[in-house]
Amino acid sequence: LLGNRLVKIPLHFGPKEVEEIEINGNLDPLFNLGDTVHVAIDPTVRDKYYTLALSELSFNIAKGLDRIPEGSCTEENWACDNRTIVSCENNPQNKPVIELNLDEETSIELIGSCIKISGSEYGIVKAVNRLLYQWYDVMDQ
Repeated sequence: LLGNRLVKIPLHFGPKEVEEIEINGNLDPLFNLGDTVHVAIDPTVRDKYYTLALSELSFNIAKGLDRIPEGSCTEENWACDNRTIVSCENNPQNKPVIELNLDEETSIELIGSCIKISGSEYGIVKAVNRLLYQWYDVMDQ
């Protein structure tokens, strides 16, 4: 139940399967301002787990958190024409950003008004699920 409405949370992993993933850092209150959250991806990545993590994250931002996920890119690329170029390292306007990052280490870092989610294979999906469980108040930070 979110507010006064029932929300079905379509996630791949249960809370017990993601409880070992820590959320580190502090999030600036600016992250919660506005209707839009920039979901920043690396446009050169072609990976089914990365795409799955992106899909679950975007769906839950829209349905569960009632905000608009805006597709953004972390770098210039032909696939990013008419997209905002933003990342945790490149965010001079302190926009609310969630950056997905392929990395061997699974992690969630809160950096200013940005959340950086890293992992590889199912690790990145688990990290997204872990963050969403916190947002839905199923798990604590």
